[in-house]
Amino acid sequence: MRVIDRETMLDKSDRALLAAALAALMTGAHGAETGIRPADAPCIGERIYIGTHQQNGAQSIFTSTFDEQSGTFGIARAVSAVVRPTWLVKDPDRPVLYSVSETGNDGLSIGKVFSLRIQGATGDLEEINQVPSGGGGPTHLALDSRSHTLFVANFGTGHVAALPVADKGELDTPVSIGADHGTGPTPRQRGPHAHGATIDPTGRFVLVPDMGADRVFIYRFSAGRRALVRADMPFLQLPPGSGPRHLSFSPDGRTAYLLTELTAELRVYGWDATRAMLQPLQTLPIAGAGYQGARSAGEIVVSGDGRRVYVSSRGEDAIVTYAVDARSGRLSESQRISSGGRQPWHLALSPGGRWLLASNEATGSVNVFAVDADNGRLTASNSRLEVATPVNVVFAGACPRR
Repeated sequence: MRVIDRETMLDKSDRALLAAALAALMTGAHGAETGIRPADAPCIGERIYIGTHQQNGAQSIFTSTFDEQSGTFGIARAVSAVVRPTWLVKDPDRPVLYSVSETGNDGLSIGKVFSLRIQGATGDLEEINQVPSGGGGPTHLALDSRSHTLFVANFGTGHVAALPVADKGELDTPVSIGADHGTGPTPRQRGPHAHGATIDPTGRFVLVPDMGADRVFIYRFSAGRRALVRADMPFLQLPPGSGPRHLSFSPDGRTAYLLTELTAELRVYGWDATRAMLQPLQTLPIAGAGYQGARSAGEIVVSGDGRRVYVSSRGEDAIVTYAVDARSGRLSESQRISSGGRQPWHLALSPGGRWLLASNEATGSVNVFAVDADNGRLTASNSRLEVATPVNVVFAGACPRR
């Protein structure tokens, strides 16, 4: 791994502006079948934003509302034309949404990251600025509010970048860039592909699952200089062909849960923040017993109380619920349920923890599941929102009072 300075990346960046056009779209039928409220209904509950694979320069980021009490949506409409906004992050301190533009996966060009201002009760988005992502194919974001830094995982080139965030949400160009390295045995692993960036609970490290290298890279982060420097143990090596995708920590910071895309496994590690080390505890296949189809993992979510872990299995179009042993952090499967569509790309728990939203990319729907408060098990509801190729849902705060 090496760190590339800002000037090096700016010389390579593509400065062409992306098209910006707003368009309105109402998707899905009205009524109880889809759980969608009428278009003229007031904003109730939480504002949500939905990132997609759309790249036609017209309708890509959608907004709607979600009622925590009833588990129903408002009407979805397009509010941005960012190309391939496959990952979104809401700034917790200001009305700003950050979005990748996942271009450059061919490794020949630099992607972009957008800062977008949320407009009051309407939820419309206004571009604040856009900056180079520090590599090709930006696919994941993580915001560190303590240091006002946005981290970007660039899938196409295997770079992770640190972008400063200004007082009003403006993004600066990358000030520090780490370069992953390595390959794997499958055709999709001919080079490094950084697939996620996760800030450890201490704020002193950034962990980067790299699908192409079969490694989780560990960077020490100096908040004062916003510098990414490889840790003493620079990476965790996984078995060949694993394809690590996303990593999440338990609320207490002692346990890390890693999802591998290519082998569709859930790996449990103890996290030693003093030595910046991941210590293996458990490995579980997420596919059901007897499943013979293609294996592909999508997303991993840890409940707010740390008692449950939810994983999407894209190969079998399922959501798997795991119970967490409070003492060891080890997992046991407690439920396997259909995602309500095909290729569940993403999962999101509502702020109150009463609902889980599954983004089924191939069938164009965000499906809602009730979460049992006692055991964490899911029950499918009749509520769904129809949006083309949804791959990410974020909650952006309660609707403003009128």
